Amino acid sequence: MLYVCSGYELPWEDAKFVYPNNMAPPLEIAIEASNGASDYGNKFGEPVLAGFARSFGMMLPNGERREWVKPIMFSGGIGMIDGEGVTKLQPEKGMEVVKVGGPVYRIGVGGGAASSIQVQGDNESELDFGAVQRGDAEMEQKLNRAIRACIEMDSGNPICSIHDQGAGGNGNVLKEISEPAGAVIRVKDFMLGDPTISVLELWGAEYQESNALLVHAENRQTLQDICDREKVPVSFVGEITGKQW
Repeated sequence: MLYVCSGYELPWEDAKFVYPNNMAPPLEIAIEASNGASDYGNKFGEPVLAGFARSFGMMLPNGERREWVKPIMFSGGIGMIDGEGVTKLQPEKGMEVVKVGGPVYRIGVGGGAASSIQVQGDNESELDFGAVQRGDAEMEQKLNRAIRACIEMDSGNPICSIHDQGAGGNGNVLKEISEPAGAVIRVKDFMLGDPTISVLELWGAEYQESNALLVHAENRQTLQDICDREKVPVSFVGEITGKQW
């Protein structure tokens, strides 16, 4: 459901619909998200080539209101990957769990929770603010260069498995990259951008430009050297144990 635009009224839009005052209007979200995707992609050198948005809002005949208060936006670019890199290797005992990219900040805390709320507007404005993610195009460029350097080593690629950090932060990405083998994660080895971060915040924050990798222990120095060259932070935060608790 978009706010009714002058000269562009749609038959299912109702100007009398009321929205929570702690949320941006749907029309503004649709426009600003599109602008942000194209702007940010260009900043780190990967233009957004395609995209579309979907919105809906309607009062049903029985008086029930159905709506996506936050429009859904999809965007896409283009890339290439060698056939050798299509399938991730399974986690094996002794592999190192690595975080590459930006340090830990109190960014996006509650982001996944906020986007999953069943009835938008029931949440507090503090959670909405905490859910806001903040991109860092410079760090994204450094991270991409480091990953590309590894890929271009062909059979010598030190990356066994890779997963980008999204909703749920470390609590999600480290679990997914370790399944089904299990891992021990050392909180003290994370690189903190904010030393006041609690363990709970570190585990759930969705700070941007951060990926999780698995590497064999013998390739640790190779990855370290590449990341040092590209000036991207790298933290060896755990090991695959092969045990599940």
